[in-house]
Amino acid sequence: MAKKKQSNNVGQILTLSAILLGIIAFVMVFLPAVAIKDSETAYNGLQVAFGYSEENILGGTTTYLQFSFMNLLTVILVLVGVVFTVLGMLGKGSKFANLISGVSFIVAGVFFFLSVAFCIPEEGFSNIIGFFGGNIKDWLVLGVGAIIGGILSILAGAACLGNVVLKK
Repeated sequence: MAKKKQSNNVGQILTLSAILLGIIAFVMVFLPAVAIKDSETAYNGLQVAFGYSEENILGGTTTYLQFSFMNLLTVILVLVGVVFTVLGMLGKGSKFANLISGVSFIVAGVFFFLSVAFCIPEEGFSNIIGFFGGNIKDWLVLGVGAIIGGILSILAGAACLGNVVLKK
């Protein structure tokens, strides 16, 4: 009897830690996800997912990044992981909810590390770099928000999958 109660406490701790790690991974969307190498220019996760443009001095707009569905999918998967973890904690869906949340957290963690590959630079912006003999994505590096978000998301997924293994 005591062993089952101890297993239940571990399951609750894993569930609460997965929720906390998932929320923090979602907050990493507001930190730099992609940066330009050897520069102070960086774009946060929302700019990389939804696109980014600025007004220039002449009154027009200069677009740097276009909408990227795969970077948006990363954020959606983190939110799906948090929602299904909460549902599993409330007793709705039990193992199945924890399995879905674990898989979505791990896939989101991998997608965080692929933010540079998933970003879509504007063609004019790419052509300027291409004129000098390079690919624009060779000039981009992974930012701190994407790295921390990926690590935390994978840890949250491991906690959810550990919870699936513990529940019998």
